Amino acid sequence: MAPVTFARMGARLAAAGVGLAMLAAAQAEALSPPPTLGPGGCYDPTQSNADFEAYGPTDVNAQAGNNRMTVNENSAGTITVLKYPNPSLYNQIKYFTLSRDARGRVRTRFPNEGSFAGIRWTTRRGAGFAWLRNWRARQGWDSPDLPVPVTTYRAPRRLGLSVTTIDLAPPRSDAFVRELWIRRSRRSPVRHASVIYFANFNPVANHIPFLPITDWCSPGSDQHAAYDRPGHAIVSSWSGVDQATGSPSSVAVALGFDRPDSSHQVGEDAYDPAPGGSRGSDGYDQARTPPYRLGGGTEADGQTTAALTRTLRFDRSGRAAARVVIAGGADATRALAALRRARQASFAAQLAAGRRDWHRFLARTRLPVSSSKRVMDVAKRSLISLRLARAPDTGAIVASANTQGPYGEDWIRDGAFLNHVLDLNGFTSWVTQHNRFYARVQTSPGNPSAVRPPGNWPMASYADGVDGAPIPWEIDETGLGIWTLYDHWTFLRGAGARAYLQGVYPAIVRSADFLTSCEDPTSGMQCTANEDDNPTPSQSLHGAETVYLGLRSAIAAAHAVGDRDPRVGRWQARLGRLRAAIDGLYDPSKRAYREGNSSGNAYNLDYGDGGWLLWPVRFRPYGDPRMRGERAAVESAMRAALKGPRGQYEGKALLGVAYAYGGPPSAARLRGTLAYMARTLTTPTGLFGESWTRLRSGRPLPVQDMPHVWEHALFYMAALRIDGSRPYSFARTDAFTRACRSGAPAPAACR
Repeated sequence: MAPVTFARMGARLAAAGVGLAMLAAAQAEALSPPPTLGPGGCYDPTQSNADFEAYGPTDVNAQAGNNRMTVNENSAGTITVLKYPNPSLYNQIKYFTLSRDARGRVRTRFPNEGSFAGIRWTTRRGAGFAWLRNWRARQGWDSPDLPVPVTTYRAPRRLGLSVTTIDLAPPRSDAFVRELWIRRSRRSPVRHASVIYFANFNPVANHIPFLPITDWCSPGSDQHAAYDRPGHAIVSSWSGVDQATGSPSSVAVALGFDRPDSSHQVGEDAYDPAPGGSRGSDGYDQARTPPYRLGGGTEADGQTTAALTRTLRFDRSGRAAARVVIAGGADATRALAALRRARQASFAAQLAAGRRDWHRFLARTRLPVSSSKRVMDVAKRSLISLRLARAPDTGAIVASANTQGPYGEDWIRDGAFLNHVLDLNGFTSWVTQHNRFYARVQTSPGNPSAVRPPGNWPMASYADGVDGAPIPWEIDETGLGIWTLYDHWTFLRGAGARAYLQGVYPAIVRSADFLTSCEDPTSGMQCTANEDDNPTPSQSLHGAETVYLGLRSAIAAAHAVGDRDPRVGRWQARLGRLRAAIDGLYDPSKRAYREGNSSGNAYNLDYGDGGWLLWPVRFRPYGDPRMRGERAAVESAMRAALKGPRGQYEGKALLGVAYAYGGPPSAARLRGTLAYMARTLTTPTGLFGESWTRLRSGRPLPVQDMPHVWEHALFYMAALRIDGSRPYSFARTDAFTRACRSGAPAPAACR
């Protein structure tokens, strides 16, 4: 998607009422909007502190997942996103941010949002309590080869306590597990201690076409939570009608320790003003208020919270361990069954299974030949993030699992590049599935749309194929859609290659026919249309170059399948006129191509569109003086942007320039930029956001949708082009193994 623009788009559409009007046009029953817009709701554009954070800041520093359960965490280990049953649908945790301070720290709407652990202790002087997030925390990865966050907390020195959490979504499960290792020093005054685990679940299994909000924010009194005594678990659930499909829908999330809890509390959220529901104390307040004990509430409706306690048993060395399990299912029975299955295996066994699973995936991939450890680590994180963004049932790949902004959808603009990364690494079956998904959601006689002409794609799609964003179609995505349908064929061999291309060729034809007819007769440019997620139609280089790429790909596909229909000649003639129109944008004085009529879309200018013109469009041979001039202009604009107060998508430029230099060794001059981006434009854990801003201290801070999968893909491909590639290499050991060898956890935790 476009840099910064999805949030801007939301603000403009909300102000104009466009999103709701589009809803009514697309759905005869005029679906009712959710009570989440405007002041106090989940999206209030009037309260935005930055135009790229109109939905609130992204508060993510690490990610765990297995493509069914996807968990994002902030740097203090709080769960801020919990997607189930796939990275697209739905978010089951309540966590809503409002703003950042001058140091980049996020402020939430209510203090009890998310899911996190606390410690209750007793000394000779009495009892005390603290949420771990309020202690000093350090977060990293168990291994650079795994999506397993490790967060270490240190209590004030007087307590002599430290806690390490290791988080994992075991493969092929509906569960997320959080292992806690507690260490008590010899001089600690703590006699006894318990872990209190809190979760503010917000179960939902409902979404609305064109309005990416209700799939993650569902206020009201339609939720239920209850303590299951035989299962020693709290189950939070929702049931109703999914407005996107009109069908009954339900979901449940179960929370429990690996062993029976010692106390529990099911209550109503004490801070959310949403009306309705039953009353019952919030476990968040009970845990943090003397005597720091949970009250035993067993059932609540409305906006509910859940809290459980487990007593710790320290061994002679002052070590103790506990494990938290969060499991999902279509209903309470299935969520509890998933919880039981996750409890049956030890954490060590679950981590070993996860390690094997990820090693099998990564062993097929390539890494850059780089001397920079940070570049290597970010390249690895790029591959991991791409896999975690995939919904296996349909092959859709989300831009980001995050909900602020709401990017849990598949943009074909992003997907075209993500497919290329997968093809480069031999995951051709995944791309075939992904492109068949694209062929299915394209507007066609078999999939008509009231808001979109045949041959075009939704701005974005949920993993189930439902339209996920308010702009009906975008012309640059139409061109890129053709490109990815054809580009994938170039990686295939044998009979399967021909069968694939013949299967998607009707979709290519529909798009190429549309792009041929969508012409400005006065200039030869493409017709005015939406571009790059902007609600204001425009006619710029951004659309022209992608239409050019699409038509050229369609002609190549026609030759490959032996299509001799006269329409192919019309595509060829249209391509020639468009080529002349793009050539007319060349400015000899600047030795670069002008943007054209962008209607004020300044974010399209300079390095982004110029980078695409270099690759994947390759408008002219790289030795052509005009392309050498474009390369220089793009590189200069990219370097200037990296010095600015904020930016986004510099990877578009870096990748295009790397191709224009011809790869290594000529592209070696870009290694410094590559290293700078890996070091400063990512989180401490190596995750790119879609956007970044420069703090008052001068330090850049990624601020939107970490990890942003497309930005990672651009970086990854640029790194391969700059440094060359080699087979994947694994780290020799991991934090869990090192800790077990050193005797840090309780011995049972390592078995």
